[in-house]
Amino acid sequence: MKNTLMKKTLGMLALGLIATGAQADWERGGYGHKQAYLQSQAYNQQIDARQDRQQDRIRVGMRSGQLTRAEFRVLMQEQHKIHAMEQRFRADGRIGTREFQRLDRALDMADRNIRMEKHDRQARHAYGYASRFN
Repeated sequence: MKNTLMKKTLGMLALGLIATGAQADWERGGYGHKQAYLQSQAYNQQIDARQDRQQDRIRVGMRSGQLTRAEFRVLMQEQHKIHAMEQRFRADGRIGTREFQRLDRALDMADRNIRMEKHDRQARHAYGYASRFN
């Protein structure tokens, strides 16, 4: 009986010491957890800022008539797909370097598509009439 109690007590004490040591390493940046978390936060901010800028460019293009309704719809669908990809990558709590690179490439492609569609000399016609300046 004393032997079992002694083993349980020592086991609990050992677990407590291990947990305290792991927590100390986390706070000092041990195992790279804190650094990985900060890197993930930086990735999140960059991705969100780029998506916001791209969506603003799409909306401005629609209001100015540089984008047709169909082009607007396609570009916004692309933005939604990128957002869904980002949510899948964030499911584990952080965005890794490779995941960031994939998102960055997708955002680069979306950027090129926005530029192409805005400058392809197609204009949205108001009320079915062609623009005099097209």
